[in-house]
Amino acid sequence: MIEKTNEVKFIKLGNVNQFVIIRGENSNNPVLLILHGGSTETAHFIKFNKDLEKHFTVVYWDQRGEGKSYSKSIVEQKPELERYIQDAYELTEYLKNRFHKEKIFLLGHSWGSMLGMKVIERFPNNYEAYIAVSQYCNPLKSDNLMFDYFLQQSDTSSIKKINFIPKLTEENIEKVKLVDRTNKIFPLVMKYGGLYHESKISNLFKLSLMPILTLKEYNLVDKYRAMQQNEKRLQIYYQNKLSETLTQVQVPVYFMHGINDYVINFDVTKEYFEKLKAPKKKFFTFYKSGHLPPFEEPEKFNDIVINLIQYHNIRIPK
Repeated sequence: MIEKTNEVKFIKLGNVNQFVIIRGENSNNPVLLILHGGSTETAHFIKFNKDLEKHFTVVYWDQRGEGKSYSKSIVEQKPELERYIQDAYELTEYLKNRFHKEKIFLLGHSWGSMLGMKVIERFPNNYEAYIAVSQYCNPLKSDNLMFDYFLQQSDTSSIKKINFIPKLTEENIEKVKLVDRTNKIFPLVMKYGGLYHESKISNLFKLSLMPILTLKEYNLVDKYRAMQQNEKRLQIYYQNKLSETLTQVQVPVYFMHGINDYVINFDVTKEYFEKLKAPKKKFFTFYKSGHLPPFEEPEKFNDIVINLIQYHNIRIPK
């Protein structure tokens, strides 16, 4: 019997209530858990990648301290990467039991791609495959290449702005105010590309703001919180280097990356992919995307993800 799934609720993970939306047109379909880069992406995946719900039971999760999973006590704590890994594990176990699956699919974007790699390293038997979107691997190298790109493209006024933004090193990473720095970089990324392939105001509104502004599951406070950066989480992001610490996994991996991505440099990630050992792996290049292929080229993205069901010979009960 085919049953639709449409659940909007909180699940306790690590003794903290965390928000999930679970949607799919057939509860027998494989489960796809999305690890967002930032909690606005809950809205983005729902808007641009809704076709996935025809073929998967899709789980949109606001990670601890993000979006509707925000609480003052969590934000004031020092977050540990280990805690995020355990949250993902507990949610995976919940989903396996809830939908009677031995394994599920895992998708990570940007920050979520760092978390995703750590999760499949620790718990490989839980996952059918890992879908790596804008895969993080060497943040300091990517960041410095982004600065070099800006300087090549910039006019005189922009060069002055760039020179006031500190370059990150392993020595100064704990001293730099990362949220303030990110807010200064963002206009440059929008101006010269790298976040979106086409850096137009209309793109900023359509692709960036509209999805979160129109998400009915969020109230105004949730929407405001979803758009905020987390200083402590940014520190975790910059202080890990997967290209040196994680070069082999036991789960099939599928990389998707925008060739115009200057937030997480395309060439740096491609080099990591070539180095990475996995049972199966494939790299998909998105030629009309920057950092956000699922939202800039949604049809291509959706088709690749959906085809993984057949590629992995997943049988769906009637």
